[in-house]
Amino acid sequence: MASPADIEANNGDLKAANGNTNGNGPLTANPPEADSEKKPATATATSLWSQSVSARYADLLCLVLCFITGLCDSAAYNAWSCFLAMQTGNTIFLGLGASNQPSGKPWGWLKSLVSIAAFFIGALLFSFYGRSIGPKKRVTLFTSFLFQGILVIIAVALIEGDLIPHTQAEAESLTGGKLFLELIPIALLAFQSAGSMTAARGLGFNEIPTVVLTSVYFDVASDPKIVQDVRGNVKRNRRVGSVVSLLIGAIVGGWLSRSRGGMESALWLSAGLKVIISFGWLVWFSE
Repeated sequence: MASPADIEANNGDLKAANGNTNGNGPLTANPPEADSEKKPATATATSLWSQSVSARYADLLCLVLCFITGLCDSAAYNAWSCFLAMQTGNTIFLGLGASNQPSGKPWGWLKSLVSIAAFFIGALLFSFYGRSIGPKKRVTLFTSFLFQGILVIIAVALIEGDLIPHTQAEAESLTGGKLFLELIPIALLAFQSAGSMTAARGLGFNEIPTVVLTSVYFDVASDPKIVQDVRGNVKRNRRVGSVVSLLIGAIVGGWLSRSRGGMESALWLSAGLKVIISFGWLVWFSE
């Protein structure tokens, strides 16, 4: 008979052997620690995309969007006599077209109509996309602004290739032209403009519409605390900031249009800012 000491030694050998076969021993090819180290990386990447960004300081980005609106609209109006984002003006131009005005621009109403339609469709699709995934989701904002930047790049590339009339002289000489090629960048740029307003609304900054100022002027003027509580009246400050930002954008866009780079330089700047903002959402504060 085996002694108690021999039995205990045999049991120890069996435990050691079982430890090597169930993945806990030193011969294990993939120790569980390695698997556990891999999971957090995947989980972190997934959670990053599914996170909702914080609205903290995001109003500053919305002011940059106002600057971009001024930049694009001033350059576009100077070249094509229509707006890309401010559709109130385009609606007036569309109405003037019923009486063949302004004189010398018989197809001006068509440019305005295309801009209105493209903006409307853009608002419809960007809003649907935001509602489907979540308007404040990191992935929503990143992909939305990256797409907007790509559309601007496509539009300015067409202009750079001299495929599209993009100066006032060309527009007047063609009076629309048979092919109406300028309608292509107008549609692309108006469509992406809706994405800016969608993002501002999704982040909760209704006081920064990014594309229109009439209601902003009224809200500032009708504010009972217009000259009080300078630091505490945040919404008033944002409204004023949006007016200043859009005005500065329009001034910069006008001077860039007069430069050697022409309106293309204004659009390239807009595209660059949109792409920078898109990647900025990847490192933005989370809720």
